[in-house]
Amino acid sequence: MSGFWKNKTVIAYIALEHHTRFIIPVMERLSSQGARVKYVVGQAERSQEVTAIGLGLDYVHIFDYLSQGDLPKIQNHYHRLRQTFANSLKNDFLFSLQPATVTDKTLHSTAMEFTGLENLIRMESPDLCFALHELNRWGKMFAFQAKQMNVPFITLQEGLTYGLDFGYSGHAQYSTLNLVWGERVKNKMVSFEAPASKIIPVGNTHLAREITFQAQQDIRKRKRQEFNLAPKQVALLILSSILPPPDLFMPIFNAAAEHDALGLIVKFHPACKKPQMDQWIEAIPENRRGRVMFLHTQQNMYDLISAADVCVLGQRSTTGLESIAFGKPLVKLASAYTPDAPYSFVDQGVAVKMDAKAFADAWAAGTDFSTMIDPIRRDLFLKQELIDTENAIENVCTLFQSVIQANTTPKPKALDIELAGPEKKWSFLVQVSDNPDIFLAQLEAIAMNSEGHGSYETLFFEPRDMAPELSRVLDSLTGDIKRIPVAPGAFPAEMINASIPDINGAHLVFLEKNLAPLKGWLKGLNQGFSTHGNGKILGGRICSPDGHVAHAGMVVDHNNTPVSAYLDLDIRFQGALKERPFQMVDYCLALPREQFAALGGLSVQAGPFSLLDLCLKATENGMVSDPVIYLPDVELIFLERPKREVMPPDAAYFYGRWHGRLIESQSRLHEADCLTLQDLAQAKQEAAAKSIRPAAGLSPGMGR
Repeated sequence: MSGFWKNKTVIAYIALEHHTRFIIPVMERLSSQGARVKYVVGQAERSQEVTAIGLGLDYVHIFDYLSQGDLPKIQNHYHRLRQTFANSLKNDFLFSLQPATVTDKTLHSTAMEFTGLENLIRMESPDLCFALHELNRWGKMFAFQAKQMNVPFITLQEGLTYGLDFGYSGHAQYSTLNLVWGERVKNKMVSFEAPASKIIPVGNTHLAREITFQAQQDIRKRKRQEFNLAPKQVALLILSSILPPPDLFMPIFNAAAEHDALGLIVKFHPACKKPQMDQWIEAIPENRRGRVMFLHTQQNMYDLISAADVCVLGQRSTTGLESIAFGKPLVKLASAYTPDAPYSFVDQGVAVKMDAKAFADAWAAGTDFSTMIDPIRRDLFLKQELIDTENAIENVCTLFQSVIQANTTPKPKALDIELAGPEKKWSFLVQVSDNPDIFLAQLEAIAMNSEGHGSYETLFFEPRDMAPELSRVLDSLTGDIKRIPVAPGAFPAEMINASIPDINGAHLVFLEKNLAPLKGWLKGLNQGFSTHGNGKILGGRICSPDGHVAHAGMVVDHNNTPVSAYLDLDIRFQGALKERPFQMVDYCLALPREQFAALGGLSVQAGPFSLLDLCLKATENGMVSDPVIYLPDVELIFLERPKREVMPPDAAYFYGRWHGRLIESQSRLHEADCLTLQDLAQAKQEAAAKSIRPAAGLSPGMGR
């Protein structure tokens, strides 16, 4: 990374102090590499400004970027916000049941912040923007404005993410990428509505730094000496922001008061109010709290975890995970345990459930609580929650660099090759399936349905290490074929580019794994080039194995991620039967060989996004209007859904490169087709009810 960050500008949005611990380590690393880092805060009744001052950060306020000339724009935004809330209160059943208190002051501040963020990005020209998440108004507005100006925007994970799924809707809406701690959170997000390709596990940035720092500085020994706890068995009782009755913990207070060998630290959540905390402490008998250390924000939480011998959760807390990562045994008090909770350390076998009396007795008896935890289950848990506990900061910075490099990629140059005159009309570029039976069926479909519409050759991009059955099938093939080996799991972009000088077809036709063309598909492509001109990219209507739409042109959904139009609706759905231009097509793509070379071929860095990337390059090129056309009469079927593995570098390149062009278009398509949400919901129900599996002969009933 040496030299790259010099003179780069990165802007991070900060809010609460205990949230900034994930952001600051990254910003400090970038600053040490030569980047110009800038922290920005919003209004929020000055709480965010207080955070920046308390941390000693050099910050700017969003309002610093406003001027008198912005007043008309601010007023326009304010009136739109006011009307939106008024309409929601009147018309939205759920919202009106328990309306939030929204004052004109809040609405006007939001309008000012929205304008200020736009001005901030325009005036500072950052290379990348960064925030904890986009689930609050500041993160969402910042992400939106960055996308409008094609500035990459990265978000992280705030906590354990164990809430109800709908609460995380839009977590990766405008973000270029969302970087989470581990696979479990990614799977949770994706299982609801988040795009899998934009969510990348990297580890916990703060935890990675803290574990290293604590060990190097011997914080455990130093803190135990500072607190006069060196010879004692220390328990750290962790509470949340809403305090339960202190009586629940009296057995623990009693044990600490009665046994000289025990030390007790009670840690309150940073969001806990001081009057509430003082009242809670005063409710404990004075002779029971004399030996207890009650701490709020005076001490670093990780210093306290290091100093402890056992961590005790009195309520739900992210620090349970962090305690386990530090190697501390974790006890969850029975009063805080809920059976079958969405997220439970106890149910996952990495915490011991005990009531306060049982814990106090075991603690006083000198129990080694680590012997009560299965180390295998603990290690598996950490692997799912924290993909990396050492290099998270490096992982984040590496992805930052990749995204910026992709975002500033110049327009591609044409392939530097000489093309001989074509000897064939078509060249089929086929990715070979891993399944021999499926591959045989695909070959049969190509042979049966490609005769009579021009001569063709077939290039097979086959896995370098393949099953013997598959190898025997390929070895038995004769005719005008070429076989090109590809590394296992890799998209063959580089091999395709290298093979272009030897390709004899005037038109290239890309076929994804497991994709079989149906009768008349080449007739449809011929007609498409005849109607729309030879400088176009053409795509077809693809049926899934169960008779639903797998591809009907590509749109950008509400998460600003490419998806098929009318995905999973019935293959005969009216919206899928319209011939029209799209921004992208995928899986099956046809274009002239000369145009492919002029666009620079496939972008190797795009991996499985290569065909989408090719379409976007054609749009960026601007040589022809509406360069990508969807043809419903070009019919194909997936014999089995392909599994595309998106690696972090693939996602960083594709979403970084096209951040400013991947703008939601799905709703515009629905509006153009006069479809309401109710219409689409009904179509989904009908498609589910009619779910079919095509009979032999590859005929899914795709006709109109």
